[in-house]
Amino acid sequence: MPPSRPIEIGILHSLTGTLAIGEVAVKDATLLAIEEINAAGGVLGRPLKPIVRDGSSDLQTFAREVKHLLIDEQVAVVFGCWTSSSRKAVLPLFERYNGLLFYPASYEGLEQSPNIVYTGAVPNQQILPALEYLLGCGKRRIFLLGSDYILSRTANRIIKARLGGHEAEWVGEEYLPFGSTDTSTVIAHIQATQPDAIFNTLAGDSNIAFFQDLRRAHLTSDRLQVMSTSISEVEIRAIGAEAVAGHLVAWHYFQTLDTLENQRFVAAYQARYGIDRVTGDPVEAAYTGVYLWKAAVETAGSIDSVAVREALRNLEFAAPGGTVRVDRRTQHLWKTARVGRVRSDGSIEEIWSSEEPIAPDPFLKTRPWAAGLSPKGFIGSIRITLIGLFLSLAGVGLVTIGVGWRMSNHLERHIKTLVRAVPQSALDKGKLTKEQAKQALRAADRAQSLLVAALLLSLVMMPIALLVVLRITRALTQVRQAAQLLASGDFSARSSIVSGDEIGVLSATLNTLAQQVNSLLKSLEVRSQQLELRSRELEIAKEAAEAANEAKNLFLGNMSHELRTPLNAIINYSALLQEDALDLGLEAQEGDSDDPADTFVADLQTINRAGKHLLALIEDVLDISKIEAGTMELRWERFPVAALIDDVVATMQPTISQHHNTLTVRCDPAVGSLYADPVKVQQILFNLLGNAAKFTESGSIALTVRRTRHDEDKDRSEWVVFSIADTGIGIDPKHQSDLFEAFTQGDNSTTRGYGGMGLGLAICKNFCQMMGGYITVESELGRGSTFTVFLPDQTPMDVGNG
Repeated sequence: MPPSRPIEIGILHSLTGTLAIGEVAVKDATLLAIEEINAAGGVLGRPLKPIVRDGSSDLQTFAREVKHLLIDEQVAVVFGCWTSSSRKAVLPLFERYNGLLFYPASYEGLEQSPNIVYTGAVPNQQILPALEYLLGCGKRRIFLLGSDYILSRTANRIIKARLGGHEAEWVGEEYLPFGSTDTSTVIAHIQATQPDAIFNTLAGDSNIAFFQDLRRAHLTSDRLQVMSTSISEVEIRAIGAEAVAGHLVAWHYFQTLDTLENQRFVAAYQARYGIDRVTGDPVEAAYTGVYLWKAAVETAGSIDSVAVREALRNLEFAAPGGTVRVDRRTQHLWKTARVGRVRSDGSIEEIWSSEEPIAPDPFLKTRPWAAGLSPKGFIGSIRITLIGLFLSLAGVGLVTIGVGWRMSNHLERHIKTLVRAVPQSALDKGKLTKEQAKQALRAADRAQSLLVAALLLSLVMMPIALLVVLRITRALTQVRQAAQLLASGDFSARSSIVSGDEIGVLSATLNTLAQQVNSLLKSLEVRSQQLELRSRELEIAKEAAEAANEAKNLFLGNMSHELRTPLNAIINYSALLQEDALDLGLEAQEGDSDDPADTFVADLQTINRAGKHLLALIEDVLDISKIEAGTMELRWERFPVAALIDDVVATMQPTISQHHNTLTVRCDPAVGSLYADPVKVQQILFNLLGNAAKFTESGSIALTVRRTRHDEDKDRSEWVVFSIADTGIGIDPKHQSDLFEAFTQGDNSTTRGYGGMGLGLAICKNFCQMMGGYITVESELGRGSTFTVFLPDQTPMDVGNG
């Protein structure tokens, strides 16, 4: 037998962009279910062929790819979307082309479509149980945090409406743009409002920045708990378990659930994608959705979307998170609600559950306090209202005409009967004349004629009125359809209504807006292409610069090795020759003696000093190269500052005295210890004292060490400050701004007059920054300089967080 033709199904998720952090794993779970189904024989004896598309975290891309899947590929079903914005962008397309979407993410509710099966939770299954849990724990001051999109804003509306019935309040509400990693303002507002808990609905990788910054601010779970409805085990892995440990999450599913179905699911997922991969609620919901669709297709005996939807009603499936059932009215799932606490290894421990599945209530109809949240009316309600009004008016008109006709006939009969019944004697007495009777009959005839005319006019006007009503409803339908297409990202859509009435003005305004948005998007596309081209050019230049820098570092490393070996030999041999010369009774002598023996020792000393100086320059070049390459490492430890100062002074005293300078040391005993790299701190002080000695002649140098507090820095309030002041030549103000750049000194004449390569201060600045500090300079030409080093007294935790 020839192989059966495969059933093509679409998978649409963001595989790139800010939302890929969660959607890639959901795509993988969908593919896993398809592979398992194919291995078991497929559906209706036919294999499944997945067509995977990337939504790129962009609404227009989602809409474009859905159109491609439904029209060009003609897939039987689509599994995909993540954010509510992406779902709403593609909904009009599924309704227009009668497609079927399985949507795996929990969302804000307040929506129902026959073309979508919602396998994620709605607020009464996730957000409200999470809020009730916080309130049950005594939390009364809630800070609301989310991304600036539909789910977060709607979820927070629901939360605020619910808090209105409790002795609780929301003390802050912040929204971050999609993909934003700047949470400094949010953290500051949280610290200012001092909430009991944070309710977090952030989407995508904004969660990484938020939780890591929250931890840096020392707002750990034991001080302030965060309840999240948007991060599962997958996102926790990306954030880092140490930043999320102890915080709370609310879902239907956790990887740690101890059920046979879950054990099989986790084992299969990790066998397919790696033992280090984790599952999560949206992952489980996507996996479940594929099996629900399979069961519905086999029940219906067809892949037709209408038949599948009918077969889905009340369908049950033993999912990894527990048995779920498709609600026959809403096409949402009955799901168990759970609250969990994140462990230190990134797994989630269940600490509360609803025990039984909760019926989905996407519109919160059973909650009186939510009456103002749900949209009133339905699609087509205006048409029905207008037609109903027309029929009511037509009915009233026809009834009125009928009653009038009946009454005129009745009056005419009574007049005729009265005339016939009255005796001639009464007519003679003038009580009633025939002429008066005839006038009454003529009036009745005129009334009947008017009623007939009114009836005929009504019969003529009713079709006209009906045409007007139908025209209005058709125009509104066309405007609505155009608006839905625009909302789905099809900015080529236009409303065809052209008229001077209000609907025509609305249509023209919508078309103008669409044209402007389309033009803006095209200009942005051109600009994006230009930026992309520029970015590629910069990337090429960056790679070339990095290659050159790497070659430079390699060259310097090799050359330093080649130079240090003979330099060390020169230094060591010159020192040995000095010792031998002294043993022979030779002494260092200055002057222009013709006898080589008289200047032999002095020459050896010059060779030794020059060798050491050259070796120091080579070490500086190597240090700056390592700093630029990012390979310079720090060795953190806590050390006594006073002991380090004693070592530095003992080492530098000969150099300082060589130029007839005096050194004054003032080290406050309260300085105590410092957590930093002692070798780097020592090198900073060597460089600064060496410069002071080199540029000061017969003057004074002061080294001051103290501990201070920076009130504006809450995280690092204790600092150790090293100050080196001299009475040397000073620095011209116009050269102070670039003093800490590599290969820079006060000016060229300084380099020529005093030697050096201008690397010492650049190294000092970089070492300070690497240890979280900074360096400043104050100088006056001809009067001296003061260099001040500020180093924070950190802790091992601070260093780890940094």
